[in-house]
Amino acid sequence: MKKIILTILLTIPFVAFATTTDELVKIHALTTAEITALSAPVDGTLAFDSTIKKLYVYANGTWKPLIFAAKVIEKTGNYTLTQGDNEAIFTFNSSSAITLTIPSGFPVGYNVSVYQTGTGKVTVVGSGTSVKNRLSRFRTAGKDAGVGIVSTSIDVYHLTGDLRR
Repeated sequence: MKKIILTILLTIPFVAFATTTDELVKIHALTTAEITALSAPVDGTLAFDSTIKKLYVYANGTWKPLIFAAKVIEKTGNYTLTQGDNEAIFTFNSSSAITLTIPSGFPVGYNVSVYQTGTGKVTVVGSGTSVKNRLSRFRTAGKDAGVGIVSTSIDVYHLTGDLRR
């Protein structure tokens, strides 16, 4: 992994000073489904996921985001997660109860963080997915509660954090 990053860092100055498109390095753009369907990628393979607009590198049997910048998204009402929300941080600021829905079809490892910043509690539900918590708690406990949501297998999500029944 260190060699891959070093190679990219050494390449960036040449790309940054390119004067024509002939001099640029092109990373193949594939949809999430196409990347997932690749039969035998080798370590170091790069792909740009055109579905969620992220650059990935294949290493140790898995696709990993190469560049990461957390995004904080404020919501004030019910919301259904999208594939592009992966690795996002959500703040829910409402005085009314909110439902956060997790639909099916996201990759294993998909994860988001949720924070209740208003007085309205956030309840996490699945739609075609299994949402699990050891104590069967799926609702934030109160103002400033935080919850982690992670896909641990296909269409199975685990919740952890400050939750209540």
